Amino acid sequence: MKMVSRIQEIYRKSNKLFLALKVLLSVFTIYFAVRVLFISISGLVGSNTLNDSPNLLLFGMLLSLGLSNAVKLIEMLVNEKKEHFTLLLITTIFVLGVSAFLLWL
Repeated sequence: MKMVSRIQEIYRKSNKLFLALKVLLSVFTIYFAVRVLFISISGLVGSNTLNDSPNLLLFGMLLSLGLSNAVKLIEMLVNEKKEHFTLLLITTIFVLGVSAFLLWL
């Protein structure tokens, strides 16, 4: 029950557009992470080679995560909340940089 009340509190306080973008990008991140796990496990268990490139899936996962962080940064700027802004900015730049590096490989 405590978790549900926390989600309801976040929903009331958050801008609905930013919340929808964060939820959508989080769903994409989870999707790509599950696909990467599935490919990794099937590669370890058998000699099956799947057509999906793990680097592209990792790129999609990290890009979605980086964009989700970027939405949080924009929301922090709009609401003038400066708590953990620098740390989130550094993390966002790092995640987007790693995703660009994976695309380059």
